[in-house]
Amino acid sequence: TIPLIPTNAYPRLGMWWPDPWEQPLADIARYDWVILDDSEKEFITPLKALNPNIRLLTSTNACELWYNASPDATPEDNAQIRNIPAEWFLTQVGTTLTQAVDATTTTFHVAATSAANGSETVQLFEPGDAAVIEGESVRITAVDDSAKTLTVERGFVRPASAHDAGVRVAAHISFWPDTWVLNLSEMAPSATIDGGGPDNWASYNALQGANVLAAADWDGLLTDRADPNQSWLVGDYARSIDPDQSNTLLDDYSAFDASWNAGLRRYLSELRAHIGDDVILYGNWALDSYDLLNGNNYEAFPLDDGSSYRGGWRQTVFGPLPHIGGYAQWMQQGQQPNLSLIETYEIDAYHENNPCTEPNFTPNYRKMRFGLATALLDDGYFSYEIGTNGHGSLCLLWFDEYDNAGAGRGYLGQPLGPAYRAANITLGPNQLSGSDFESQADLDQWGFWTEEGNEASLSLDSATAASGASSARIDITQASGEDWQIALEFSPASMVAGEEYTLSFWAKADVDRPLSIWVQQMQDPWTSYLDFGDAVQLDSEWRYFELTATASASDAEAGLQFGLGQNTGVVWLDDVRLQVGNSDVWRRDYTGGVALVNATTSAHAIDLGAQFRKIAGTQDPAINDGSLVTQVTLAPHDGLILLRPASAPLYLPLITIAAAGDDAALLTWPHNAPYTRYQVWGDDSPYFALAGQPLYEVSSAPWQYVDDGARGDPAQNRYYRVVGIMPNGRTHSNQVGEFDFGLTPGAP
Repeated sequence: TIPLIPTNAYPRLGMWWPDPWEQPLADIARYDWVILDDSEKEFITPLKALNPNIRLLTSTNACELWYNASPDATPEDNAQIRNIPAEWFLTQVGTTLTQAVDATTTTFHVAATSAANGSETVQLFEPGDAAVIEGESVRITAVDDSAKTLTVERGFVRPASAHDAGVRVAAHISFWPDTWVLNLSEMAPSATIDGGGPDNWASYNALQGANVLAAADWDGLLTDRADPNQSWLVGDYARSIDPDQSNTLLDDYSAFDASWNAGLRRYLSELRAHIGDDVILYGNWALDSYDLLNGNNYEAFPLDDGSSYRGGWRQTVFGPLPHIGGYAQWMQQGQQPNLSLIETYEIDAYHENNPCTEPNFTPNYRKMRFGLATALLDDGYFSYEIGTNGHGSLCLLWFDEYDNAGAGRGYLGQPLGPAYRAANITLGPNQLSGSDFESQADLDQWGFWTEEGNEASLSLDSATAASGASSARIDITQASGEDWQIALEFSPASMVAGEEYTLSFWAKADVDRPLSIWVQQMQDPWTSYLDFGDAVQLDSEWRYFELTATASASDAEAGLQFGLGQNTGVVWLDDVRLQVGNSDVWRRDYTGGVALVNATTSAHAIDLGAQFRKIAGTQDPAINDGSLVTQVTLAPHDGLILLRPASAPLYLPLITIAAAGDDAALLTWPHNAPYTRYQVWGDDSPYFALAGQPLYEVSSAPWQYVDDGARGDPAQNRYYRVVGIMPNGRTHSNQVGEFDFGLTPGAP
């Protein structure tokens, strides 16, 4: 057996799809949780014998099915996908046969080979496409636009059969090699399967996933490709999407995205209902269904540039990340046990090679540290893998930071509080004038744009504000669906190529809606200089947003744009700031050390406030040299783990509670360096979270707090904690409380 990992100790590690047939089981068992293929169920017992605390998951896929196109494939190899009704595939815009065909015909006469919607024309088929036609799929080898014919290879994966004139034929959509996408949206036609009544892919697939989980003693199930908003498939993976199979080319996919998300939610709900509440259900880049899932996976994050596929580093970690939710939101709201994972790759993009097999391969230690330290800013897990095409089966990389260079897992112990900014970084001045919107003169410094076919107005609103007395109000009465066609803008804003910029603002709306933000060139060709990722999502509450991006070019006359043309309604904005710089240098303290992250593009010196020791490692000794330090300089997009030396023990504030006066509670604690002040927190509930404001702060002797009126009411108890504040850290005390008991004279 391997040494047992201390329960819930840090760092926490997960692993996707190792190869138990080839890799030592003892290596696989070192992780806290692991995903295996359903065919590997025989390894459940031996892995749990090695590590009784390990959690083992198998997997399903929300919207994709694999096929085997090999000439040697048997019908059994493709049994499931051969059985899927044509109505359930997510296809591109299709057409119909104009002549009937038998099971051997290789020329299809069709009604159209292209489609138009007034603004664009797209090809329905291209050579190399696979296309679905009833219970068959065909491979397109040639397209004749003038004759309106398709030359096809019959019976591709799904068996050839005869088809009547008028039958629909449409190109499959494929995202991953050798898979076809299925239609989770509520727009998808229903169909019958296995002799049952009308059904849809979401309900059918939920049952199939539950059956996979029930086949062995798995702890849970990964549902891969549970990500929202599938309109991104148009471009690299499809020329169009036809969600209701009406052969109609859409010019706006927003309704499809909303319908997909609703269908995805239904799929996850039904899957959860099938497996019960006590089984782990885990998603990959999943829809923000916090109430249904035991965490979310952030695959291929951080990327080489520090961002994610869905947004910048800060958005991905702290939110907002539209329709998905940031890492912090999932840690706060996901179901327990929460397996949320930062999954960092050596290779960001799809790959065929495995550098792990190359002589003298050296992993990207900096990228690994950046991902691991990012995970340690909250309570989730971490995995470092070669890439998405093979995951852990390519090799199980193990690092000094995982077990303190062999000293043992869980060496960081427990967190002492939430993450906080570790460096005092001053951002540049606000480039936007009048951005607090306190007067009409402020508002007049901003531009407002509405394209033909859109109607909106801009006004000063003194009835609501996030800061000060007024805010900017935009009333949108007619919207085209294109964000840029209604825009609140400010120029000039100066951009310098390679510089980082931080945009912060407050916003709300009368109904839930998106808000797009970017900085662009203010003349043709209107090049975008700052990309802040996906549109943020607004609701009826004032919310604070902080976004960072790096300028792609220099332009002293650029313009900040708030794009509002997606839909009608009312939007309010307040206290908008665009500043040079990025303050995303973070720290989290643990009983055994600290985790540091520099998510900026500049190196930053960090004063640690006490002495720490670097890991004495062998893999990257220039970083992990075992030295004692009180200050470190952290490179851009890097992370670092430091150890708390045994010679510098951590003193925790220890509270004692006593009665004082007629009805007061007296809290006292000893003062120890390096604390500079203490926060006293209280609540009527035990094990309360530290939210809002503390009751009191104590920064000088006597080190105590008197809570007048706390005693004397049997209907109310009070609980207390003290947080010790250091120059660059904080620790939490024990919890104490006061209890009042009512006595009834004469009662037993």
